[in-house]
Amino acid sequence: MKVLAICGSFRDESNTNKLVKKIAESSGCDCELIYLGKLEIKPCTGCASCMMNEGRCAIDDDMQGLYDKLINADAIIVGSPTYYMDVSAAVKSLIDRSLALNYRGIGPEYASGLPVMGHCALAGKKGIAITTVVGDGHKRALETLKLWLVESHRLDLIDTLAEIVGMNDVNDMPEVLRRAEIAGEKLGQAFKEAYNS
Repeated sequence: MKVLAICGSFRDESNTNKLVKKIAESSGCDCELIYLGKLEIKPCTGCASCMMNEGRCAIDDDMQGLYDKLINADAIIVGSPTYYMDVSAAVKSLIDRSLALNYRGIGPEYASGLPVMGHCALAGKKGIAITTVVGDGHKRALETLKLWLVESHRLDLIDTLAEIVGMNDVNDMPEVLRRAEIAGEKLGQAFKEAYNS
């Protein structure tokens, strides 16, 4: 099983990215870590080119390489720090640009009677959402991630984590690391159950 683990902080060794990595490693699956901070993913311009061109986005940047990775993954772990009460700019650009997947003719219809929304190319994959925050706003950030994974792309959400970490390092917070481990173990178990059913 292939797991795509998306680290949505611009700092490689941020708390968010550490927890995404911990979840991925704890799943026992073949995982690929993607660090959005190392990629150039421009904001969506709303040009609708993807709607008219079978899901091909007109913006030539690193998102082009992520489309196939998202489609080919069996599970997606996405983590975002909470910046000003919501997800990071890097994660929001990923979310907006993922709309192009809807127009590749893959998966079930987004909604009956709404052909303009295309199809859900990621439907049926497993997902985990994680956010960290110094103080507050994490509930809203987590809702954004859940909306993207579940409502927009119809993933089967295995677990969510919203960790208030203050100015601490999660490596010094064993209870937080353990929750991330448990989330990864749940993902691995979900694959085992699906395989054995």
